[in-house]
Amino acid sequence: MNLKKTVILGCLGLGLSVMATAQAHEAHHGHQPADSASSTAGQPLKPLAARFDLSNNKLRTEWYLWRDADAVETADLATGQNNIWERQGKNDYSYRRVFHRDQRVVEYTPGEIRTRNAEPDWVKLASVVSPELLDSLKRGPSRMQFGQRAVRYSGILNGQKIELWWLEQARLPARLQIIGPQQRMELSLKEIHTEAPATWPRATDERIASYGKIDASDFGDMESDPFVARVMQQDGHHHAH
Repeated sequence: MNLKKTVILGCLGLGLSVMATAQAHEAHHGHQPADSASSTAGQPLKPLAARFDLSNNKLRTEWYLWRDADAVETADLATGQNNIWERQGKNDYSYRRVFHRDQRVVEYTPGEIRTRNAEPDWVKLASVVSPELLDSLKRGPSRMQFGQRAVRYSGILNGQKIELWWLEQARLPARLQIIGPQQRMELSLKEIHTEAPATWPRATDERIASYGKIDASDFGDMESDPFVARVMQQDGHHHAH
């Protein structure tokens, strides 16, 4: 399983290949303006919580993001799944996939993540859009949205038309639209808070206390478990017999 692709590019329940493609284009772009996105790349990301409307072709759902100094959590109401990344020290990460409908949690330890070479791009994880993608798009006009400046970015990457309204202070998309030959995806910000409402579907310790825990390193020995078999199939992992 390509864990990095699954949990970062697929964190929206989407196949956002354009995010990865942007990195390949980065080397072909020249000097960026002083006020471009790259000028804020080294600044700490501020904790926040955000609620989005997400549509991907015929799929429509609410999608949530919680961002703390050393943790990023997302929730997708369509799949009933939360994903939780935690940063432990400078280069170690742990990851939990919470499946509410199955009442199961799949846990990836720092060692397992290193073994899979799946360390995340933390900025992209916490901001949905990577600095490389911003630098690969054309910067346009700005306007006020959610009480702060939003800048329009646009371009075509890998045959996909991209339009992004980027909140510079929050470092989040206010709106992201990707249109390709077989995909039309739109992510629209609806709410943003410094602290999330208590009613938002976060996977708190209390909420998942009774869920069954599975160490991802044990997957190969648990293929007879229907839940494990389904997750492995979804991830594109085929165990050799």
